Amino acid sequence: MHKYIVAGHAFGITIPESMSAQQLLKPYEPFIVDEAPQSLFDLRLELVDSLRSVVPSKVVRCLNDEPPYFWIFEEEDGSYSFGFSYTKAHPDCLVKVSSAFNESVVYVSSAAADRLAEFAISNAVMLLYAFFSAPYDTMMVHASVIAHGGQGYMFLGKSGTGKSTHSRLWLNHIEDTELLNDDNPVVRVHGDEVIVYGTPWSGKTPCYKNIQVPVKAVVRLSQAPYNKIARLSPLNSFASLMPACSCKRWDSEAMVMLHKAVEKTISLVPCYHLECLPDEAAAVLCHSTVSE
Repeated sequence: MHKYIVAGHAFGITIPESMSAQQLLKPYEPFIVDEAPQSLFDLRLELVDSLRSVVPSKVVRCLNDEPPYFWIFEEEDGSYSFGFSYTKAHPDCLVKVSSAFNESVVYVSSAAADRLAEFAISNAVMLLYAFFSAPYDTMMVHASVIAHGGQGYMFLGKSGTGKSTHSRLWLNHIEDTELLNDDNPVVRVHGDEVIVYGTPWSGKTPCYKNIQVPVKAVVRLSQAPYNKIARLSPLNSFASLMPACSCKRWDSEAMVMLHKAVEKTISLVPCYHLECLPDEAAAVLCHSTVSE
């Protein structure tokens, strides 16, 4: 088993001996540890002759507007299992969690292992991480994050609104900046401080940094034919951050924990709405406003 720590939470991944950890688990290398505290969860990759042999017949729903699509299945005992796929035709992998929550397995077809194993592990680990870290004021957020002057600036927005583009504008035009993560950073509330962490999950941008900085500001982006920024009220801050967080939204207990973490975050960190063009002026305006 390979052990990792991300944002202070430990977990383990086991893959078949026939597969290369150096190739399959490369994004996790900055987070590897020889010894770790008790795991938040452990995941095992298992290859099967046919994925259909392990997929439940009852589909509860298939979510997301773009890949990866997220499937929820109901098992015969009333528990749930989960799938991920590149299309809505069928799941490409299946994640099952034991009733005692002490063992998780992600299944992939042997014939498609070379193509789908990394996809399966990445999505399964993110899912389990979001599930099991929720009680610890921990949030996985869909955002692009810039580290600047020892502090973090998180850019939120729907896919295609320009989060990555805005981060690149900061990198190109604002001194002393670096990309911390471009898709799925982790945020934790520690007392009266909110910290954002790099993770092994960064979307299409290979940015896997084991670093952390306090969050200075959260900025939701939207496209516009002009550049304008305004600070959000507490209610609008909550409405801005909440949809960007991964969670078991069908689980009322998990949602309560997420609500509390979001409420703590917006009480400690200012949130803004930036209507903008994809240009240098937008980055300069945003920087001058949120770094005050």
